[in-house]
Amino acid sequence: MKKIIAMLLVLAMALSLVACGSKTDAPAETQGAAAAPAATEAAGPQAVTLKVWAPQADQVDETCWLPVMLAKFEEAHPEYAITWDIGVCGEGDAAGIVKNDPAAAADVFLYANDQMGTLIEAGALAKLGGSYLEQVQNDVAQTYVDTVTYTDGGVYGFPMAPNTWFMWYNKDIFSEEDVKNLNTMLEKGVVSFPMDNSWYTATFFFGVGGTLYGPQGIDAAAGIDFSSDLCVEAGKFMIDFAKNPNFVNDVDGTGVAGMKEGTIHAMFSGPWDRPALEESLGDKLGCAVLPTFTMNGTDYQMKSFAGSKAIGVNPNAANPKAAMQLAAFLASPEGQLARYELSAITPAATACAEDEAVKSNFVVLTESAEMATATIAQPTIAAMNAYWDPVKNFGLNILNGSITYDNVEEMLDATLELLNSTGL
Repeated sequence: MKKIIAMLLVLAMALSLVACGSKTDAPAETQGAAAAPAATEAAGPQAVTLKVWAPQADQVDETCWLPVMLAKFEEAHPEYAITWDIGVCGEGDAAGIVKNDPAAAADVFLYANDQMGTLIEAGALAKLGGSYLEQVQNDVAQTYVDTVTYTDGGVYGFPMAPNTWFMWYNKDIFSEEDVKNLNTMLEKGVVSFPMDNSWYTATFFFGVGGTLYGPQGIDAAAGIDFSSDLCVEAGKFMIDFAKNPNFVNDVDGTGVAGMKEGTIHAMFSGPWDRPALEESLGDKLGCAVLPTFTMNGTDYQMKSFAGSKAIGVNPNAANPKAAMQLAAFLASPEGQLARYELSAITPAATACAEDEAVKSNFVVLTESAEMATATIAQPTIAAMNAYWDPVKNFGLNILNGSITYDNVEEMLDATLELLNSTGL
């Protein structure tokens, strides 16, 4: 009913403006001054349509995070009579869908930050400024700000949640001291690791100083550098790891299944596996920041990617002001805390860490500690698209025995040549 009334008011305003425009005997500036108060009084709420895309889990029914927050946004913004156009799109799928037709894509959508370069190059992601930029800079740690910062220094989204991985383990097998070092763990229990998944594979190269596109992951000219002697030694460590009788490659859910059955005692993933693991292990389930690995008598820290799940605004939005306000509202500490309460998604906003439920959640604490202490920046530039397949193949060749002590340096050099010739 509110939208119908608003439409009638807008029609009335339009007719009034037509009538005013017929008074040609008055000076133009006088007409405008006289017409403005009447038009403002008659306008009422501005009719806007906002197209929003979010993951399915956030909108299963009216009690889920997205519908709840959209209703609150309407209450907070009575100046708008909003028609919602809601669609399903996972964060990991956003770039592939949006870039096909940015003009027809959502005004506001969630995306994984590694897709930022693709979205920007497609003209589908707005740069933040003014109070919106200040919100990001004030609400989240610099690690998160970096995840949505592009090569031009601009910030292109509101970080909502961390996007990284850590280690799950069975507390009946490993102590808190054991899980600090991978070599120690391999002596006491079975460890599953996704050696041929390139989101994980290069952790050992990162641990010894390997880099992707410079320190912030946004310098395409710097390329990918795994060329040091230590990286060659890390390759040899990976060979030994894969040959260890207490190693199991985690593929197609092997790790989760083994943890539930008790045949695997530690695995590497993120909070998405908590429900399945906790159902089976209960109080025996523990999680920790990635361990170190010992190589030639020296300990090196395994490192995961520091990424984020963010909310972006499409610069093609028909109502850009309302779209930006909505994105900022959803990504506010209140919005992130609501998402945590309704969907158990770890919030990025620093203020949320003071919430009692957040402070008592051991998974949230681990994920936050991982982001702060054992990560490298996940590159956001489009050149990163060249990374995934060659690194995956390197891991596969470790597993199938094609990479050996004798040829690991040669194979690593060949992988780097492929990465850097394709990525630039």
